[in-house]
This record gives sequence, structure tokens and C-alpha cells, in this order.
Amino acid sequence: MKRKSIKKILLLGVFSSLLILSGCNIDSSLSSLSSESTEEQKESSTTSSVATNESSEIVTESSEPIEESTETITESSGTTEESTESTPADTEETSTEPSSSAEEQTSVEEGSSSESNESSEEEIEPTYFIDDEFDREYAYRDYDLETYVPLTDPYTHIQTKYDRADFYNYDYHRATSYEDAVFRTKHGLISGDIKDTPENYSYDINHLPDRNYRNYASYRVNEGVYEYDQAGEFLSYTINNVAGKTKKIYYGAGYVTLEDVAAYLFAFAEAPANVHNAKNKSAQTAIINTWGEYGRVNNSYYSSDTTHYLYEAELPETDNGLGKDKNTHLDYFEMDFGFTQTPWGYGEESYEPYNNGNSIVRGTVRFVYTARRQLDEKLGAKYIPIERRHVFLTFNHYNDFIEYLNYENGWGVPFGWMSAGNDYVAGMSRSKYGPGYYDFIDPYPQTSYPVPTIKSLTGLQTIINR
Repeated sequence: MKRKSIKKILLLGVFSSLLILSGCNIDSSLSSLSSESTEEQKESSTTSSVATNESSEIVTESSEPIEESTETITESSGTTEESTESTPADTEETSTEPSSSAEEQTSVEEGSSSESNESSEEEIEPTYFIDDEFDREYAYRDYDLETYVPLTDPYTHIQTKYDRADFYNYDYHRATSYEDAVFRTKHGLISGDIKDTPENYSYDINHLPDRNYRNYASYRVNEGVYEYDQAGEFLSYTINNVAGKTKKIYYGAGYVTLEDVAAYLFAFAEAPANVHNAKNKSAQTAIINTWGEYGRVNNSYYSSDTTHYLYEAELPETDNGLGKDKNTHLDYFEMDFGFTQTPWGYGEESYEPYNNGNSIVRGTVRFVYTARRQLDEKLGAKYIPIERRHVFLTFNHYNDFIEYLNYENGWGVPFGWMSAGNDYVAGMSRSKYGPGYYDFIDPYPQTSYPVPTIKSLTGLQTIINR
């Protein structure tokens, strides 16, 4: 059951898609900004928590664990970058004063990864990717908006799902301050983008990567600008953008669009606030009651056990079920990523929404991300250096993986089962969702994880613009 005609002549011209916006959300717990998760949190309806907003400064962080600091630290692969940030305005009362976290100081610390000689790098040849079988079109907005810092809670009037619908349908913008994101999360409101498709589309969110930078899918950025409070806890992360546009995500906030969620998982190594750790019916009901159609479920351990799931590709930084030294390895988590249209809905094309506001159809789309150290099970980005963090999208239920490269619209070369030329596999054994691994006779071996070349953001910009 190999893919005899793999459509290699398809879509050599799928090079120019538009850019995707990102979105954010903050946990309803306003008093703590914990970067660790506990087993008790697995039963809670959200997975992120928010610290009390003390006066703070922006810190550009290195790949070392976060220490209590009030400076801006950029996690970096060796290049100092200045951060310019702007944020959007709301129609509520707007403060022209900087937020309590707006005092900025920038410094750069080196990551452990070194940057390759840029003059010798070549962009990859145009080629067929397995996700090219999916048609997509994107629309973007909400860059370079005025910062809105509410002094009091502007969302106290939002009490029902109809109130939430009015909020989203009337002149909606993403949150542009930590304070605004905190208040939004308190009321189950998204802080990031809620639409990434053209206005005339019948669905709002299209969840596979565009391929605007497909020729640069071998480059990854290992740096980023964080904002912390005075206790050294996360407040925000500025999403890397090769076009020089600025957009932030806020710790503990809720996100739904592809780029926002990917950046959130990479920056914080935790799921956004609108994701329930459990996946059962009661969890689905609880998350819908709190977040409406933007609720997600299933933030849980992912084994990456390729000795049991023989069709899955090996992932970096973990033992892949081989029992290697846990002192040096990381554990992955997975979480559902809601979709509206995907080329494989359990083996067939599907247009069923993930969450219609009343019920959830989980489908095949997942994020898989580094979440904790195996040695002591410490959770979160504080314990995982930036060069060891990985975020993968699997849109066909672990058949293939695509790595988020830590910049907006930066996605790697797909690798895995279908990328090798095999048909969709639904599991080890046949089920109602499709054929099993044992149904395949002499399948092609999975393609392996393509190790990216590390670049600074400015270095990548130089390559793309030359």
C-alpha cells in the first residue's frame, strides 16, 4: 500500500502564501505565574497561570534556566538583536502611560548553538511536501497596533456566550498588554488572533502552515525576546518575524491560531490557558463552558515510543522508547489543535470544525512539544534551554511531523510515514479510521528528522532578502 503516485509534480508553485497572525490568552488565576505544572493541574480546566503584575522590565533571555531578573534577556544563538515592540488598541479606556512592565533594558546572552557561515548556505530546492496536498489561503491583520493597558477590568459585562460572541464580532483586536490579557483570561476570552482566513471564507481558522518561506525550511532561529516581572516570572514573548513586524504573546493566555499556539509552546513549553489537560466528555464540556468555540482539550504526555508505534518517526531530545539515559532526555507532551479543514480526518478529507461551541470532534491534528526534563519531571521553559526546545505539528495523526522554526511562518520539511511515500496509517492495527501498520507489505521507511541549520533572526533576514 505504497503511494505509487505521490504527486511529486504537484504544487511546485505553492511558494507564495501570506503571513499568519498569532493569538494569546491568559489563565484565570491572577495571583500566580507558575512555570511548573503539577499532577493536580492535569485536572484543572486550564493549563496556565498568571502572576500578579508587579512592576517589571523586559528581559532578553539566554538558554539558561530563568533566574529572578528584571532585565530583558534574549535567548540567542550568538547575535545581539534590538527589540522594537508595538501593540494594538482597544475601544475601551486607553492609557497612554506605559504599563507597569514597560521599563525596558536589553541584553543578549549566548545560547549553546553556534551559527553556521551564512555565505555558504543555500536555500533548499523547490520540492514536494506532503502538506502540499492541502489547499490554503490566509489573511492577516493586527500588526503595529497601539498598546492598550486597561487600568480596571473592562470585561465585567461579559457573562454569557452571547456576550463573548459580541466581543469577538465587534471590532476585535488581539491583546497588546499583559494587563489586558489577564483580564481577558479571567472572562474566558482569547487574547490573540481568532481568524486567519480571508473574510469571505466560511470558516475562520485554517490550521496547516503556509509555505511562504518554504525555500528556507532548513533554517531555525534559537533566540527570542521575553518580558518578566520583578520576580523573574514570564509576562510575554515577542514572536520572531523576518519582515520586522511585531506581535507578542502573553504567558498564561489563550491562543487558537497556528502561529500563536506554536510560538506559545516554544516560548513557554506549556499549553495556553484555553486547553484542558484531560480529553474526556466532562473536560470537553468544562472547556466549552469557559472558552466557547475556542476551547481545546488533551494536553498530556506523548511517549514518542517508536519501538511500539512502528510507523512513527523518531523525535529529537528524547529516547523514543529505547530506554536511553533519562538524565539527558526530555519528555514530549501533545495537545489537540482545533482545525476547520484538514486533508486527513481519520484518513479522509474533513470539513468538520473541531469545536462548534456545543461539542468537540477531536480529529487528527496535534501539537507535540518538549515539556519537561525526564530526570526530575520539571515542567516548562525554565528548565529547557532554548536550543533544546522543539514544537512539531502533526496534521495526520503522527504519520508526519513538521517543526516550528521559531519565527512566524517558519516551518520545517515534513518527515515521517506519508512523507516517505506510504498511504495514511491509522494505527498499528486496522480500525474504522483506516488501515493499520500490519496491513502494509514492505512499506517505505519513514523519513528522518531533518536537523535544521541555526541562524540568528538577522542572519535569516539577510539570507531571505539577498
